[in-house]
Amino acid sequence: MSFLTFIFRFSWNYKERTLKTTVLVPFEFYASYSLSIRETSHTHHWTLKLFVTGIPRNGMVIDILKLREITNPHIERIANTYLNENEVLDQRQAENPTCEMLCMYFFSHVAPQLEGYDVELSGVEVEIREPEGNEWGSARLEVD
Repeated sequence: MSFLTFIFRFSWNYKERTLKTTVLVPFEFYASYSLSIRETSHTHHWTLKLFVTGIPRNGMVIDILKLREITNPHIERIANTYLNENEVLDQRQAENPTCEMLCMYFFSHVAPQLEGYDVELSGVEVEIREPEGNEWGSARLEVD
């Protein structure tokens, strides 16, 4: 038994546990939108954060470059567009392209592509800011 294993078992009342690690990978893009409740079209700076959880194999949960390769095409389809008229978003997402709706868009497109990597897309966060940097807020989708 290694020293690390002993410490780990001791801290968990000697019960066997599997340690999982969550990796956070951020992405940024610009896109215009208008909300159905009040606004005319304007551009925002968006930050997408993907939370990928798994057991580190060879020192990593997932190759971050591979995750970017999987995710970037989905960002490119909406970046620098008017989200309300973007055909890759479903009708509800395009009618009211909020942070919450963009979380669902990214989750529904990225999660299936991670099958076979022995990881889980455990969370998606989308943050919205003015191009000058003033942050409005964010939404986070989490998987139970």
